[in-house]
Amino acid sequence: MSLMSFEAAKAALLERARSVAERESVDLAVAFGRVLAEPLVSTLTVPPFANAAMDGYALRAADVPAAGTRLPVRGRAAAGDPPGILPPGAAVRIFTGAALPEGADTVVMQEFCEAADNDVVINLPPPRGQYVRHAGARLSSPPERGFRLPPSVWPPRSASTGSRRIAGCASPSSLPAPNCAGPARRWRRGRSTIPTAT
Repeated sequence: MSLMSFEAAKAALLERARSVAERESVDLAVAFGRVLAEPLVSTLTVPPFANAAMDGYALRAADVPAAGTRLPVRGRAAAGDPPGILPPGAAVRIFTGAALPEGADTVVMQEFCEAADNDVVINLPPPRGQYVRHAGARLSSPPERGFRLPPSVWPPRSASTGSRRIAGCASPSSLPAPNCAGPARRWRRGRSTIPTAT
């Protein structure tokens, strides 16, 4: 018996596939394995403000043109402190999670800095934006309609959207598989097609 070609098998599967029109709103706790019927849009901004991803010094990258640049330290920012203002040509001591001071665009890791009295010497010129977590960065690419919710991101990441429930569609009924290399068998439920909502 000759084997069915890949293209023929694909065509046979697509011919038997059907879109899923049924929708239901489900709790996050039982959403794993389902397919989104509409985009998952966050009601929150995560993180809510630009903050430091490392302990070090917040500054303007343009103020550090070369290794050995010395800047005066004008302030200290810890997690939970209100955001301050970075004076021109200066640096602010900053800790992980602290709000980035207004005017700063970069954080230099403390391992690449040397404290010198009330100044800091930057031993490695940083690229602009280094070690900065921008507001909303964690939710910049929300899952779209038709996205199947995998265990690696669901439900913890989806919980950060601020919603306990989502609109999704259940797996389709089992469909017969094409006879490719022997007796026909039926696919396991939920594995015959990638369901979509119409």
